[in-house]
Amino acid sequence: MIMNRQAVVLAADSAVTYGGGPDPVVTLEAEKILRLGPSMAMMVYSRGDVLGRSWSQIAHAFTKRHGETDFASVDDCARAFFQFMDRNRALFPEAEEMEEFAHLMRAAFITVLNHARAMRRYPGGGYDDDGAAFEAALDLYRQHLARDETGAERACVEVLADLDRARFHERYAALLDALIAEALGAFGMQADIRDKLFDFAYMIATRPAFLEPYAGLVFAGFGEDDVFPVYTHYYASILVDGVMKRALDETMRVGVDDGPNTFLRTFAQAEMTHTFLRGIHPLMFDEVLSLNWITNEAAAETALKQAGVEAEAAEEVLDDMRQGVLGSLTLAVAREIQDISQQEFINPFIQVVSASGKRQLAQTAKSLVELNILKSQLHMSQTGVGGDVDVVMVSRTAGLEWYARKS
Repeated sequence: MIMNRQAVVLAADSAVTYGGGPDPVVTLEAEKILRLGPSMAMMVYSRGDVLGRSWSQIAHAFTKRHGETDFASVDDCARAFFQFMDRNRALFPEAEEMEEFAHLMRAAFITVLNHARAMRRYPGGGYDDDGAAFEAALDLYRQHLARDETGAERACVEVLADLDRARFHERYAALLDALIAEALGAFGMQADIRDKLFDFAYMIATRPAFLEPYAGLVFAGFGEDDVFPVYTHYYASILVDGVMKRALDETMRVGVDDGPNTFLRTFAQAEMTHTFLRGIHPLMFDEVLSLNWITNEAAAETALKQAGVEAEAAEEVLDDMRQGVLGSLTLAVAREIQDISQQEFINPFIQVVSASGKRQLAQTAKSLVELNILKSQLHMSQTGVGGDVDVVMVSRTAGLEWYARKS
């Protein structure tokens, strides 16, 4: 996505994964940019369907109901889209929802079981039996679902805040008991293990960790009252009690951000876009810093030896350097690379994009997506990237226009 004050452009390839069960399918003919109104579009990445209904089918049904509604804001459009999906039994039958939920929970239980077996086999694991290893693995997953990477407690996703444990048990207890018996037998029916498994299932369904297959949904365009283009980004995964589990992305922005004049954000496969923007591949950047640290340490060790410092004393000096000056030197290299990247690559890009018309924005976005496709093809790697590139432009003066669209 590239945005300046004149327009917002969305560009996407045609590769997407269908299916949330054990056998997903990747296709190169997906529609990943979808019209939601005269000045509103949605871009999809990662999972391409909900219960076998493609996002293009869902968007078509949405626009059929809402027609040419000119929403007051992009957020209003996103809310209306999700409200259209919630408890829409004509589009998402309850039986199919329960079937997918069962697939998800079966996969989750098997994942914990396999993890427990690996822990049991690990030398020095210290688990007396398979049951102890399983409970330890289950506790690890529950801790991950309960708290994020910073240690902060994860709250339920807002839209499922009213789904308490009592309602969850009422709706899914019979299904979960059958899956537990299938995977763990009598062991899983022990009261404390069953309670933990139910808690595990409840947190999978309601916490914003998104361990399950999910889609990224980017809504962008102009609301009726917007002067400049706006975007919002959600993660959406499964239907739980008839409601689409989703959460607004509040992570740090990725890409080039220089205030309101110009904004670029990458989604999904984007390493070549980052390479173009920053002048260095992300992996190469990490390797340069790692090699710098190793070289500095080796140079310090050689200097101490040549100075005749005894081995024990030299090791003490090296330990002090590892805690201080070596890290500072590598950090200085990182900052210098970032400064060069900013001045020589990012700033010139920002200057051009901020002054670009919508068609130049569209061509730029298309080229950046094609870079990732080219890299995948040359490396013969299966990265879920490929197919034709679709590009849509949304401006205040002309509304939604296609710059490139697969036939």
